[in-house]
This record gives sequence, C-alpha cells and structure tokens, in this order.
Amino acid sequence: MVVGWNYDAMTEEDGEAAGKLWAKLAKERAHLDAECTEDKEEQEAAWCQEPMSSILNPTAKKIRICAKSKRWWNAYTNERRPTVGRDT
Repeated sequence: MVVGWNYDAMTEEDGEAAGKLWAKLAKERAHLDAECTEDKEEQEAAWCQEPMSSILNPTAKKIRICAKSKRWWNAYTNERRPTVGRDT
C-alpha cells in the first residue's frame, strides 16, 4: 500500500521540474473567488490531487508502510504518549 512520497529522495532537478510543471498546470486553471460554490471547491480539490500525483509518481520515491517500517516518533514522543493518552 503506497501512503505517500519521499520528497527528500527527489533530486534538486526533479523538484524544479515538478515545480515548473505544477506552475504550468495551475496557471491554466481559473482561480476560485469568494462567490465560488462548494461544488467548485470540491472539483478544484479533486483536480489538485490528480495532477500532483501524476507529477510526483515518476520523480519521488513512493513510501510504503509495512511491519518493518521505521517508526516516526522519537524518545520525546515515547515519553509524552502515555500522558496524552491519560488526558483524553
């Protein structure tokens, strides 16, 4: 299961190329104004996801979570976790 992209694994050239492509695609879209409807916002959000995925898929390494994946939390987070659990 792919859960995201590793942006740090992208080269600087890949990042620049992705930024230029995104700017080109976004420039062709109409900007939402204060009177836009909820449907327009949802359409724009859906549109944003599709080209962003098509830009990142060939350039950014995909991140897959599995049983051997490195945990994201550190010692401080481990310390705070039980406290937060008790407070909720």
